[in-house]
Amino acid sequence: MLRVLRFTSAILVVAAIIGLASPALAAGDGVISGQVVNRTANGSAVSAVGVTLTVYSTGNATSSQQKVIADAAGKFEFKGLSTDNGTAYTVSTNFQKADYISDDIVLTAAIPSQSVELDVYDSTTSDENIQVSNGHTVVYVEHGDLELLEIWRFSNIGDKTFIGTTGNTSGTTLRFTLPSGATSLSPGAGFPVETTATGAVSNVAVPPGVTDATFSYFIPYQGASMTISRRTDYPIASFSLLVQDAGVKVTSTALTPGNPQMINGANFLYFTANNLDRGTEIDASLSGIINPSAAASPNTSVAWPWLLAGVVMLGLVGVVAYPRLKNRQITIDSPAPKDEIELLGELARLDNAYEAGRIGEKEYRAQRARVKASLLKFYASSRKPY
Repeated sequence: MLRVLRFTSAILVVAAIIGLASPALAAGDGVISGQVVNRTANGSAVSAVGVTLTVYSTGNATSSQQKVIADAAGKFEFKGLSTDNGTAYTVSTNFQKADYISDDIVLTAAIPSQSVELDVYDSTTSDENIQVSNGHTVVYVEHGDLELLEIWRFSNIGDKTFIGTTGNTSGTTLRFTLPSGATSLSPGAGFPVETTATGAVSNVAVPPGVTDATFSYFIPYQGASMTISRRTDYPIASFSLLVQDAGVKVTSTALTPGNPQMINGANFLYFTANNLDRGTEIDASLSGIINPSAAASPNTSVAWPWLLAGVVMLGLVGVVAYPRLKNRQITIDSPAPKDEIELLGELARLDNAYEAGRIGEKEYRAQRARVKASLLKFYASSRKPY
């Protein structure tokens, strides 16, 4: 499956610097050929588009890049490539302000040549074909805060790539209006998001097919009751809300209660809605909130990523290959990725340090968000899409 994304100029500069600083791999007998194909009906010609070959050595650091111009039929070829073990390649192109990249290509002495079809699409600045096939909000009750994990699967039902309403490299594509009081946004698996004055946005191009986005944030609360409310930014075919069953009562005017769900040994109240129109208000009123004790906070925090794992195993969301691609864009000086046990241990140590007063709340929140984002990426890269 081909992946599409719009890289920022900073990432491209970093990649170029890495390519210049790293020695080129020895030439070999490998050949990668292919064709750029426009999959939009009656789409624009793809002749004379630039095609870039990127070489990744062991450790996923960029080693070097080559560029050719496709011919009138969109065909291209790269010769003299290494077939050494530990070397992988991708081919990519920019077409109508959106970037397209292939899956990893591996050459071996036994199979020294590979052919690739690089699909592209005409671009559009209209989001009329962008819908949400399913969305999920998971609410976890913590000491003084609600922690919300949002999981969205978008469907582009057209045959053009949506590049944002402004039609340029800074155009916003996906928008998320967050509930009032949301803070400490932490991007997770899927396309990247960033905080705005009204919520969160992504400026990554959205190709035909499915696109996933995942992120988390906090909503501070005081007292024993509060209401969460948010507006839908897109038509939603199916939506579900799961609230940690911590003795709270939940009511909603927009959602229908369902049977409670068990996720990795924890109970969650479950609410659903189908066929929501754009601009619909989704609400959930929580009452009878009891603050978890300080002693329970470390266990609550450590359990958070297991909640995500349970959601994934239940099939509530599939994760696209973007996190794996994103992880590959690292400098040669980047530390090796940590494994699950290390990250869970780091969360526990952070919780203990915060509860003991050794670090302040601001530093605790920042470091905790960073570790959780790493855990999200770990889970995304270790599971196949549904």
